[in-house]
Amino acid sequence: MKKIDLLLTRHGETIENQRYVLQGQLPGTLSPLGKEQAVVLAEQLKQEPLDVIVCSDLARSYDTAKVVAGYHGKQPQPTPLLREMDWGIYTGETLADVDWEHLPPSVESVDELYHRAGEFVNYLRVKYAGKCILAVGHGAFNRAILTYLNGGKPADMVDLPIMENTSVIRLSI
Repeated sequence: MKKIDLLLTRHGETIENQRYVLQGQLPGTLSPLGKEQAVVLAEQLKQEPLDVIVCSDLARSYDTAKVVAGYHGKQPQPTPLLREMDWGIYTGETLADVDWEHLPPSVESVDELYHRAGEFVNYLRVKYAGKCILAVGHGAFNRAILTYLNGGKPADMVDLPIMENTSVIRLSI
């Protein structure tokens, strides 16, 4: 199987991030800082030999990817596989509103998130073998990807820190 060079990043800051809102699978709106972060990311990666830029199909991720893609003459390839965790009934609420001890079934479980991370990695292996890929994702889902690739258990992702907006982790798959 051909190696994949994966650059994993998180979308730029959103207005909802500033308000500590659980966006989950809401589109999200890049804040002025988030737009600046996307430009800085694009500048940082302009010399990278990116073959493809994949992103979540949620606006905050797509809008970040679009800025980087412009520097490479490419179009972002959105996929729902890269979407953020589904917060169910807590979507649009703040972190303080969550009853962490009694999460309802509408909230995507850590096991479900981990399984979806595996599906995303397999998608990359099938569709982009041998390529250099930038993946623009989300805080919780990127933790699931990292845990999956490191052979961890689903519960391990909870202990990982959330990626800073537009920080980059380089991986080889």
